[in-house]
Order: sequence, then C-alpha cells, then structure tokens
Amino acid sequence: MLLLNNYPIDHFIFPGGEIQVKLPERIDSERVVLTWKPINACEIMFLQLVVNALKHAGITDIDLDVLYLPYARQDRVCQPGQALSLEVICEVLNQLDVKFMRFWDVHNPNKAFEYISDFRMTNISASSIFKRYNLLDNFDLDNIILCAPDKGARYRVDDITNDMDVGFPIHFDKVRCADSGAITGIKPNKHNRETDGWEILVVDDICDGGRTFIEVAKELRLTTAENLYLYVTHGIFSKGLDELLEYYTHIYCHHVLHDDKFQSTDRLTILREFPHVP
Repeated sequence: MLLLNNYPIDHFIFPGGEIQVKLPERIDSERVVLTWKPINACEIMFLQLVVNALKHAGITDIDLDVLYLPYARQDRVCQPGQALSLEVICEVLNQLDVKFMRFWDVHNPNKAFEYISDFRMTNISASSIFKRYNLLDNFDLDNIILCAPDKGARYRVDDITNDMDVGFPIHFDKVRCADSGAITGIKPNKHNRETDGWEILVVDDICDGGRTFIEVAKELRLTTAENLYLYVTHGIFSKGLDELLEYYTHIYCHHVLHDDKFQSTDRLTILREFPHVP
C-alpha cells in the first residue's frame, strides 16, 4: 500500500510485469506525504517510481511515512552466502533522497540507523505509539503487568514501563538447541515477578505467524488465570487470529499489513486504519 497525501496512487502493469504510475493531475500542495506499508516485494519499485514521478513534476518536498520496514528482521548475516537484507533496503531508501523519513517501531532501530545515511529521520517507538493512542487507558494500571516475549522485545517493554510508570515488567527467553541454534521453546526469566492475580499485556513489534505469543501464553497460563492481552505494532497475522484469540482476550496493533483481511472487531483493535483504501 502506498498513499499520496492519504489517497491511493493510480498505477498499471505492463504485460512484461513492469509497473507504471500515474500521479493526480493536480496536487494542491508543494509538500507531500507518502505513506508506505509494503505487502510484497514489488512495492519497493512502486515507491521508487512514485518518488521519481513527483520529482519530475517539480515536487521535491517529500516526507516518507514508513509504517512497516520490509527486510528489517534480516539485520545480520546468519549463514555464509546470505545477504544482509536490512543494509540493502536502507540503501534503496537513501537513494530516494526525500526530505524526511518517519519509521514506525523498526525491528532494530539502532541497527537500521547504521545504514540510513541522512539525519532527517525519526523512529516512532512503541512507547510513543502507546502515548499517541492512549493505549494504556484500556487497562487498570494498578492490575496490569507488561511482558516481553523474548530478548528482542525487552527494550520496548522496558521503555514503556519506564516512560509511562506502569511497574516492573516480566521477560521471557527463547530456548535454543545448542547444536543447531533452532528455537525449541520458551522459558520465563528467572528474575520475573509473581504474576498470579495480575492481568498481563504482552508487547512486541511484529506478529507474523504468532507461534512465539502462543507459547508465551501457555507459560503464563501456568501462573495466572487472569486476562492476557497482546500488543504488536505490525500485524501480519499470516496464520490468522483464531489460535491467538484462544489465549488472548484482546489484540491491539498499530496497523495490519493486509487491510482486506483484517478490520477492527470486538477483539481486535487496529489503531491506524485506512478505510478508504480499496
């Protein structure tokens, strides 16, 4: 999905598979905002073409709002012969030469910003999203614990608890096979507080298939019978929501990648929806 000042951009595809874009005949502002939420590999080319078309139309004051940064999870070379995908996508964004880039809760912002050369950018953290949408107003703060489902989510959870004075969080760790490095399970951190009688909000940046969150919920159910909630910034939900909702009372996300599949319901809250996008 790519929006120009909150509206879709016309485009067509040639028989050979190439994309061409068609800007509106009239753009009523010298400064434009592109909202980018890619759902497939083709959309990086779509973005490049739109920026090029805008510059050819004399519009150079372009802000880029990146809801989901593709390839951000590949932030290291895991095996010899593999690409460092995060470095590649950041090089592409650098070449756009837009005025400003705004990222929403990048998977590893410190690593990402090693590859973004321009200083005109910011990362909207999970804590900032919580504040912007008053997310914690949905909970009794005297009876809620935030939970990091793995090591990578800890800084998000700790940032929220410190920034919003929620209380001491709990953390989980992934168990890996010593020989292969494959994830074999989830275990609670030995320093975790008592959870019996507390509602728990699990927080992370991405929910793809959801297996990590299901395994964490199973572990939490060993020590608490209270409501479990889930927040993720980027809702991919590639396996759907049915199994997740067997464990979680409600799921919150900043946005979903597939608006045609998921809308807000009585058990799913999407904070930033795009109802006019076909």
